[in-house]
Amino acid sequence: MLERIELHNFKSARSLPVRLAALTVLTGLNGSGKSSVLQALALLKQSLRIDEGLQELSLRGSLVSLGRSEDVRFENATDDEIGFTIETSQGRTKLFASAAPGADTLKLHHDGDVNDVVGALNSGFQFIQADRITPAVQYQQASTPERVAGWLGCGGEYTVDFLLQNESIKVSPGRLFPRDHPTLSAALLDQVAPTESLVDQTSGWLQHLSPGVRPRAVAVELADAASLRFSYTGTSVDSGSREHRPSNVGFGLTYCLPIIVSCLAAPKGALLLLENPEAHLHPRGQSALGQLLARCAADGVQIVVETHSDHVLNGIRLAAKRAEIPNESVAVHFFSRDVESGESSITSPVLHANGRFSDWPDGFFDEWSKALDELLDS
Repeated sequence: MLERIELHNFKSARSLPVRLAALTVLTGLNGSGKSSVLQALALLKQSLRIDEGLQELSLRGSLVSLGRSEDVRFENATDDEIGFTIETSQGRTKLFASAAPGADTLKLHHDGDVNDVVGALNSGFQFIQADRITPAVQYQQASTPERVAGWLGCGGEYTVDFLLQNESIKVSPGRLFPRDHPTLSAALLDQVAPTESLVDQTSGWLQHLSPGVRPRAVAVELADAASLRFSYTGTSVDSGSREHRPSNVGFGLTYCLPIIVSCLAAPKGALLLLENPEAHLHPRGQSALGQLLARCAADGVQIVVETHSDHVLNGIRLAAKRAEIPNESVAVHFFSRDVESGESSITSPVLHANGRFSDWPDGFFDEWSKALDELLDS
């Protein structure tokens, strides 16, 4: 498991150490440096090879396309080195390259075991970006190597095909959806999600977004594609609806599908990088996603998530209070960026076992309380 990453002269980070836990939450204002952590990990994933020979930093690739060295080098840097230090339980590895104007591929030097870093980034890796699949008539099929790797695509574009190929696999017991739903009966939950299969457990978690919904992946013959259908059901035998196109059941159901599937299907030891899982979701669904992230991380999957949602955060806090995840397995970092220097920094409040934080930095999900204070001010 990755335990720490330090960014040097990378984007808005002059020298920024970030502790990584089983579940790492990155928060803060837009442009404060949160995405840089995810991009740094994805950049190393797309660049490093399993050998001790020549390594290159590929700034433009299939996972991230960051431009050229002058685009990623911290603009107020005092040296030309762009670097990353990775710590795992096996040791510490420093990787660094000299910025070369106009170059998008840089010679990469290292001090430490590169294969240790490659191994940490290689098992069940997923990078689900904010620009994800939306309702469509059909979705791409993954190639054979992508299917073997279980790759969902940066935009989750292979999620429907993955569901089609793997709908019957059993979900780990630690990630099963909670059956103590605030409004739905046990009978309905048994109807929409009767087993521990991937498709049923996906349906189970979707109940927090749209009660009664069930997704179904369908092969599109002779098109190398798959389609997605949603139906609704109640507790009676004849209460099921016809199947609906994704465009007719709400944007959020399709948009969050890659997040849910990636968490349910990830093998233990996997690394998930997730951007803004809360987009297009009702607050209840956002909180449920926080709980899913916590359960997945407690079940042996490392997750680094960037979020602007206090509901996702509260779902994680509740999971800690309920002992669904050890509080020390959660790291929360609040990013800010200095206006004058352009440099990012972080504050890291500690999550206690009761779900409360050690401190509450100014700007850290406090807009509601500030607005309430102003509304109540006579």
